[in-house]
This record gives sequence, structure tokens and C-alpha cells, in this order.
Amino acid sequence: MTLETMKLIEGLLSYYLSVQIMFSILVFLLGRIVLDVYEAGVYENPKTVFQRTFTYVINAFFGIGPYLNKKFLKYSFLKRKFFMLISIVVQIFASIIVYYVIKNLLRAIFL
Repeated sequence: MTLETMKLIEGLLSYYLSVQIMFSILVFLLGRIVLDVYEAGVYENPKTVFQRTFTYVINAFFGIGPYLNKKFLKYSFLKRKFFMLISIVVQIFASIIVYYVIKNLLRAIFL
């Protein structure tokens, strides 16, 4: 594997992790506005292969923010926002750790 390919993989990984974080921040800031658009594109009970594939792809790219918001719905508004803020901070640190672990693992294996 060449150095350019590893840099491409690292770039895609950082892009994926940053999209997850940014969508979680949008869910935190805008709430129902973003979730209504998200839920319009996701099928609740997908029946066809197209619906299942589309739902899986959308959940894979944007899934953590709406998932956490759904888990925190049982709390009051202020608690939900506080828990969402804490989860975003934890998600940022976890993404940094995952990025560097995968980056160092790729470099150890292929270089």
C-alpha cells in the first residue's frame, strides 16, 4: 500500500468521524428542525431492498446524533440538552482516539 493510499484512507476516516460529530452538533443546536429532515429520509420499517439499503446508508453516515437524541427523549429539555452536550464532547475525544489508533495501525502494518 502506498503512502498516498494511506493518506486517502486517513482523510476518508477523518471525514466520516467529522460528519458524525457535526450532525450531532446540529441535532444539539437545532433539534426537531434537523430531525424532521432526517426522519423524512429514513424509512421506519423498510420493506424493500432499496429502502433497507438507503436507511442503512443514512444511519451509517448520520446515525449517532439522532440515536442519542432518541435515547435522551425521556428526560426534560434541559437535561436532554446537557446530556447531548456531554455526549458530543465524549464523541469528539473518542473520534480523535479512534482516528489515531487506526492511523498508527495502518502505518504499522503497511509501512
